Amino acid sequence: MKILVIPTTDWIRHPVPNRLNFIFDILAEKHEVYVLHFGLSRFSKLQARETKCKLVAANWINAEDPSLYYLLNFPYHLWKIREIAKKLKMDVILSTNILPSFAASFASTPIVFDYLDHLEESASIYYPGSLMGKIVKQAVRLITRYNLRKARSVITVTRELSAFLEDLGVKDITVIANGVDTKLLQPLPMQEAKRSLGLAGVVLGYVGSLEHWVDLETVVSAMPQLNATLLVVGPGLFTDYGDEIKKMAKDLGVLDRIVFTGAVEYANLSRYISAMDIGLNPLKMMKKNEYAAGGKVFNYLACGRPVLSSRMISLERLLGGEIYYYDDVESFVAQVKNILSACGSEKRYRTLAEKYDWRKIAGSYESVLRDASKTQG
Repeated sequence: MKILVIPTTDWIRHPVPNRLNFIFDILAEKHEVYVLHFGLSRFSKLQARETKCKLVAANWINAEDPSLYYLLNFPYHLWKIREIAKKLKMDVILSTNILPSFAASFASTPIVFDYLDHLEESASIYYPGSLMGKIVKQAVRLITRYNLRKARSVITVTRELSAFLEDLGVKDITVIANGVDTKLLQPLPMQEAKRSLGLAGVVLGYVGSLEHWVDLETVVSAMPQLNATLLVVGPGLFTDYGDEIKKMAKDLGVLDRIVFTGAVEYANLSRYISAMDIGLNPLKMMKKNEYAAGGKVFNYLACGRPVLSSRMISLERLLGGEIYYYDDVESFVAQVKNILSACGSEKRYRTLAEKYDWRKIAGSYESVLRDASKTQG
């Protein structure tokens, strides 16, 4: 197949690779995969990751704000997508973006839309509590529902998001969960990993972006009651959420027990996760988080670490009692103590992660794309 991928962001420089990066680097081993490359200026100075996909430059006007970038470049993206689809005779387009997906609907190529989370909240969360956020949310809602109607098929990550899409009238939906590269992320000896990072004692760890959909507030509020270090691995992307957390930690007198590493390459995450006694998945209660099941949970499991997560319906239905849940500061503290006193099985967590390896998931993804491409014309 010839596949054109329209990703959510900069394909090679965004500091946190998402599911499409893993899936399509695998599919590119036997298909021609082209990726519309959005060279976002915010990430222009970061080191580029290698990819097996063929990049198609899609920059016309640079803009720091992501919403403004896609708005200003919409005419160019409209022309570029139609040109690529016609010139290279694409069999199928896989899209997750909002305005570029709208542009893709004018190309005469079948579209599969990956509804990887609650997009209207994902887009507006970068403008917390503002009029701009409300405008972005409403605009994204309208455009996304148009994109869903135009798609030949839709992929999503949980049954909860599938039910949401069904309520919107979407017919052809396939649930394909998030996953992990179990060859790249593997358990390392915990004490050696801690020593290499200058850590000691109990380490609670978070891996991911520092943005307003994350609930590190609850974690930091619990720190005065815990004899532990909090390891925060990941960058801030578009907001000052990380600075807010640092201020909160300082006010509570626990800043000296929190280590912020900034962005770490995915290939190096094993050492950081292996240094953790518990991997944390702290999320605010919103549809974006309740309905989706992000990849960081599987990253922790692949390294053999127990997971403590905010109580989210999608995760409870997907993983049940295989991981731990909390509801507030008090239950967070209680669960940390409970996990530390339990004899968790590194092998069991690892075996669970292997069920969600990206290579298995890529096969399911390929089947959906192939079925959609056969309906062309």
